[in-house]
Amino acid sequence: MSKITILLADNSLDKLYHGLVVALGARALGWDVKFFVTSQAVILFTKAGKGKGRLGLPFLARFFVKLQMRRLSIPDPEKLIDDAINQGVEFFVDETGLRLVAAKSEDLLDNVKLSGSISFLLEAKESDVVITL
Repeated sequence: MSKITILLADNSLDKLYHGLVVALGARALGWDVKFFVTSQAVILFTKAGKGKGRLGLPFLARFFVKLQMRRLSIPDPEKLIDDAINQGVEFFVDETGLRLVAAKSEDLLDNVKLSGSISFLLEAKESDVVITL
């Protein structure tokens, strides 16, 4: 089985979205998918942050993007996260990022694990494809 490791090293909502699309595509091909999230993007993987979708966009831009996504029938990132978890994508959030958003490991969504740089490096070493966004 092929394996892909994705690292989201940015707070950008569009990079998160594209990473999720790649992860779901890889799962559809039967690949093993590991998705590492760093920095403030970890907020979307906590119970308190679910539905916030505020990464990298000011209020008006966020409003416009959500409106366009609805108009074009593009699923929002929170739905893609749920779909990816249900499809077997393994998510890992950076411990430092979790502290940045004042959250604890028990605040994480079900099936999301806490990790650090060593975990990422070990997974990346064993992967056929590594993508950094």
